Amino acid sequence: MKWTKRIIVALLIAAMLVPVSAWLAFPWYAQLLVDRALKGKPFLVQLSGIGIPGPGGVGFRKLTASFTSPPDQCSSKPATYRISVVNGRISWNFSDLDRLLFSDHLQTDIALDADTLRILPDPESFMFEDEHPRIDMKLTIVRRKGSPMDFQPERLSYAIRKASVIREKLLLAGIDYRVSLSRAGKWLQPSDTLFVSKLYSDGNPSPVGNFRALFGSKRDPLKPCALILSNCSINLFEWNGAAERIEYDLKKQATSFTLKLAEIPLNELPWFKPSDKQLLRGAGMVRGSIPVEFRDSTVLVRNAVVAASAGSAIIYQTADNASRISLDIGAKPGSAELLGNLNATITLNSRNQNLSGLAVRDLSAELFEGKLQASPFLFDPVKNEVMLTLTLDDIHVLDRLNYHGEVKGSFKGALTGSVPLAFGKKGLTFGKIDLASTVTFRDIALRDLPGLKGNGNQNKPLAAGTFNGTLPLEYRKNILTVNSGTISGSKGTRIIFYDKENRQWLSFDLSSNTGSRALLRNIKTSLKFDAAGSKTKHYALGKLSAEALGGTLLAAPVVFGSSNKEIPLTIQLNNIDALDRVRLHGDFKGSLDGAISGTLPLVLGKKGFMINKARLRSSGGGTITISPPMPKRSATERIFGVPDQDADYSFKSPDILITRHYDGKTVMDFTLKELKRKTRGGELVLASPKGKLAIWQHKNNPDRVTLSDFSAGFFDGTVGIKSVDYDMAKQETETVLQLNDIPLQKLLDLQGTKKIYATGTVKGSIPVKMSGQTIEITDGAMNAESSGQIIYATTPEERAAANQGLRTTYEALSNFLYVQLTSSLSMAADGKSTIRVQLKGNNPDFQAGRPVELNLNIDQNLLDLMRSLSISSNVEQIITEKALQKKK
Repeated sequence: MKWTKRIIVALLIAAMLVPVSAWLAFPWYAQLLVDRALKGKPFLVQLSGIGIPGPGGVGFRKLTASFTSPPDQCSSKPATYRISVVNGRISWNFSDLDRLLFSDHLQTDIALDADTLRILPDPESFMFEDEHPRIDMKLTIVRRKGSPMDFQPERLSYAIRKASVIREKLLLAGIDYRVSLSRAGKWLQPSDTLFVSKLYSDGNPSPVGNFRALFGSKRDPLKPCALILSNCSINLFEWNGAAERIEYDLKKQATSFTLKLAEIPLNELPWFKPSDKQLLRGAGMVRGSIPVEFRDSTVLVRNAVVAASAGSAIIYQTADNASRISLDIGAKPGSAELLGNLNATITLNSRNQNLSGLAVRDLSAELFEGKLQASPFLFDPVKNEVMLTLTLDDIHVLDRLNYHGEVKGSFKGALTGSVPLAFGKKGLTFGKIDLASTVTFRDIALRDLPGLKGNGNQNKPLAAGTFNGTLPLEYRKNILTVNSGTISGSKGTRIIFYDKENRQWLSFDLSSNTGSRALLRNIKTSLKFDAAGSKTKHYALGKLSAEALGGTLLAAPVVFGSSNKEIPLTIQLNNIDALDRVRLHGDFKGSLDGAISGTLPLVLGKKGFMINKARLRSSGGGTITISPPMPKRSATERIFGVPDQDADYSFKSPDILITRHYDGKTVMDFTLKELKRKTRGGELVLASPKGKLAIWQHKNNPDRVTLSDFSAGFFDGTVGIKSVDYDMAKQETETVLQLNDIPLQKLLDLQGTKKIYATGTVKGSIPVKMSGQTIEITDGAMNAESSGQIIYATTPEERAAANQGLRTTYEALSNFLYVQLTSSLSMAADGKSTIRVQLKGNNPDFQAGRPVELNLNIDQNLLDLMRSLSISSNVEQIITEKALQKKK
């Protein structure tokens, strides 16, 4: 009995130790169980680092599996795949464990969780990797007498989240797909959404991403080797593309489809997105259609089309967001697409270890009635830039170029040549461009040119009108060359100068009316662009020459740019017919004629323009009429009243030295061959006048004009003014006239006397004060410079009728030889004047030639005298006006 108990206890202990031992020994015989279960099947599974199983599962360090698919009609070679699972755990759940004792069928849910799942083909062409995967499976365990247990899978599900596929240097990242297989579904994968977030190359993002499509494993019986993806979409440079169906031929390992690019706002593309540093803007919508062939990581694009909606444009803006130039890329009636017949070969990655990204070659397209080709280039995702050379052949891009100034201008012309360019984080940059074109432009606003942006006031003249022209251009090695260009001004193009009340007083006509010559012909010059980094530092304008208005124009080389606030420009003029283009306005009228030659040094700046000692001369001249406004008067008032103040000033052969400052202050040193003043009362001629005229010198009184160092020939003598300030608004001035070598006879003739003849010259000074229409002379004096003769011719009747004193004077002056002649002159504002003359000398025919001293006092109203002299001319003017009115 005692041994019986001991035997029973031993058996119970042994019964307990057997399962415990089996449980503890599981890691050593688990591989054997797996091998026995997969015996005869095309699967090989190896486990390592297996843990001791628990009631709900077992963990392992690594599981490696491989299986081989036999050759079929789509592949002539067997395909082997290796699966690696790291740090995994297999969990199970027997939902009806008690059935195992009474039934030969048992179902269980098995789950596989791991840190990493990798799938690689052999030979290794790609690698699938998923972190933290979970695979769920339902199994049926079948037990048969005399046979081992059979494991029959019922269904399998695997939700792929953010997995990746790596092929060489390409990486498909963010892959989402739901695998769902079942015995009932004949182990075919139903259609589900396949999503790929981004394509990377060599670790850097490419412009391709957000691929989405419906994909399942069911094959088309008519195309058993085709993997079919439907409802496909993708983003290319943030441009949404779509394809209804993509078929990948497993046998040929190729596919072809047409990618439809949806209509997208141009400013959503990366090159035209608004930013502080981006000066290019896009407006309008673009769309496209791209037929694609794909084989072995190479994309072939054939006959693709990109079109833009009407009104679409690429706009270049200034730093203050003002539109400067725009390129119209929109569809027009009768015009082709923006890009037509677009072809390219795109390699998704390169085997060259020095390259990565999208390699593009054989790129060509039809663009703006011409052809565009590109050198092979690479989209470098590291620098996020593209570098290539475009070859242009007769591309009419200038026909779509618009200039946005005060007046919208336009261009015409085709481009031919090559353009190396790069586009990346720093924007658009260019290499050594080589282009040629004949550019025709219209309606370019004159006021948009440097130094001509005034709004029309005394300090800043107004530039009005537009320019048209043709410029044959060549651009090579950063130098733009113009050869035999032509520029014309539209009707009304002119530069207008204003007085302080903003009234026009002078303008210069720059128009080229029908039948007249162009402003500039045979223009030849060059412009060099000196760049620092990606920005142009300054420009160097080479020697400029042109035929201008019948003459020639030369401009010295000049450098300008962002670093200098002023642009010095020196222009040489030779026989340019410019005077006939000067127009006078307001109180000024007249006509000028003649060619101008000389040197014009200019300084152009933001404040306007300066002139630095410009020397201009002409053999021509003209007449300027000053017509001050007069109140309306009756015929009687016009005949017997104050004469009109109109005066004609005629000049010949001007020679002027001009200096002008930004604020409008202008000084002119002038010399004329002749200056003639003509009124209805007479004519005054000044020979070779010269002097210095200063205008707009006084900020508080811009109406003040200063004349200094003036001298001129007057009555065979000279007249001069040291300095005089004339207030044009108040019409006031005060100065002293200096007279020298004035023939006495000329002064007598000026009084209208016909009986006095005199020789000799006088000199003197005449203080003059002007206020409005009145003139005052105070203590003027004129004296003879040497001795002379005075003859006063009288008739016997005049001598007989005179009293004794006057008769004696007549006799003394009949042949008076003076040795001293002095005089004084004063005139009040009302015209009353007093002239005192003192003569000393003798008459050899009177009283034996004894010395005689004569004192003459003449009191008269000079204004009445001048008024009486002007009555006849007033009458003549009124009669002429009446006659002209009757003719109308």
